[in-house]
Amino acid sequence: MPFILAKKREIEWPVSIEVPIDGGHTESQKCTASFEVLNQDEYDKLIGDDVKFCVRVVTAFGSDIQDEDGKPLPCTAKTKEALFKSAAYVRMGFINAYHEAATGIVAKNLKGQPGTGQSGRKTRKKR
Repeated sequence: MPFILAKKREIEWPVSIEVPIDGGHTESQKCTASFEVLNQDEYDKLIGDDVKFCVRVVTAFGSDIQDEDGKPLPCTAKTKEALFKSAAYVRMGFINAYHEAATGIVAKNLKGQPGTGQSGRKTRKKR
């Protein structure tokens, strides 16, 4: 299959949000979102502002992103801004998922989830 240079690339990707809980632990909550993969110039302009970055690259939510009443959150500019301003760990989950989708490097290759303080590389067995 040939590689096709597309003008716009959108990818649905799983998101893992590590929600802090009592005792210094996190609880992994899963959802899905669609991301637009940015070209390098667009990426460079947005990467300093996490909220603007997330609002720009997330193009759709799965029905597994819900409000307090259990209703799916509509993917509008207003709800995206509220979601990404709600907590840093929410933004980190989406930013990590975007980078996995944009680079093709999947979290399964990591020892722990990004943002958990665990080493990102597997250790090699000594011969």
